[in-house]
Amino acid sequence: MPSFVDEATGNWGGARSNLAQEGISLHGSIVLEGFNNFMGGLRSGEVVGASTIDLSVGLDAGRLVGISGGKLYADLEDHAGEDPSNAITGDLQVFDKLNSPPSLQLFEFWYQQVLFNNLLRVKVGKIDANTEFSVIDYGLPFLNSSTQVTPTVFVFPTTPDPMPAVNLFFTPTSSFYVSAGAFYANMSDKFGDLSGGPEYNQLSKYGGFFILESGYIWRRSSILPFPGNFKLGFWGHNGTFQRLDNLSQTGTGGLYAMLDQTILASDGGRKVQSFFEYGLTQQTINPVYEHFGAGITWIGPLAIRPADIAGLTAQYAAVAPEADLPYNFELAVETFYAFKVFRWGSIMPDLQYIAHPGGTYRNALVATMHLSIHL
Repeated sequence: MPSFVDEATGNWGGARSNLAQEGISLHGSIVLEGFNNFMGGLRSGEVVGASTIDLSVGLDAGRLVGISGGKLYADLEDHAGEDPSNAITGDLQVFDKLNSPPSLQLFEFWYQQVLFNNLLRVKVGKIDANTEFSVIDYGLPFLNSSTQVTPTVFVFPTTPDPMPAVNLFFTPTSSFYVSAGAFYANMSDKFGDLSGGPEYNQLSKYGGFFILESGYIWRRSSILPFPGNFKLGFWGHNGTFQRLDNLSQTGTGGLYAMLDQTILASDGGRKVQSFFEYGLTQQTINPVYEHFGAGITWIGPLAIRPADIAGLTAQYAAVAPEADLPYNFELAVETFYAFKVFRWGSIMPDLQYIAHPGGTYRNALVATMHLSIHL
């Protein structure tokens, strides 16, 4: 039975673990962020802040109604505060992954069924695509959005607004999988959007987003005796878009590839992990048409603090000539140190140097203080 020592609100006098035993899991989180741009970008010397509150419930259909392998999940999210990219930096890659205008929404609402002894998994509902596709496992601790998904997938239905979808996952072995997803991803979809209009993150009024990904996972490689994975994805959208030359275009697409690899690991859980990523799309619609990224994290950089994490990444976004911007690239270099203050919370100072933000502005230096609490 879980003890919930990693949650700030604990076990609620035993009620939480009793619910979990019956198949009902309740979780929550609060993220508080403050941003200060020291130079360049849109504005320097200005401090802005944001907060994100998530409350979720998961229902195990096997324990509750006897449908083995089924799960119903719902997540309510409230995001408040300014959009820091629009307020202070003007960058294209979006230096904070929670970056969005204020909104309140049913962020995810889906049912999942596992079939044929885990060979097939089906997921239907409002789904955050980045929980299933283009997941850069070793990039998750970073803040820059390009460490979560390449900016070339500019219609990706993830933060700030997941979209209704059907996802299929085929896993014939523990080391190989093929996944496919179809999302109703456009400005017209408002399912679960209670306020703020997050659906306007999409660039097409109608149409759908389609994605196919395959991956290989290993416990050790021929070079290093440590785990890693490689993922390759192809995507398309059949909506109508306004091109950079102000003409219209129906349909677009692209591809991405990513590699995660553990470099060093110890028995105590301390490890060094790296990732590499690449994305490519057409030059006609999105200012970022090609992207390269790499990063490294060190879990437990100090023996006396094995749960802390330090990281460094560089993200290069090539700007399309059709965008007719002063600079032909944007480069973001990020470093952070996450202090695991409590089992249920961490404080992470983060610093990013952004060369040519937006392909337009002077080089920026932006600091973020990120506080995360599991409820």
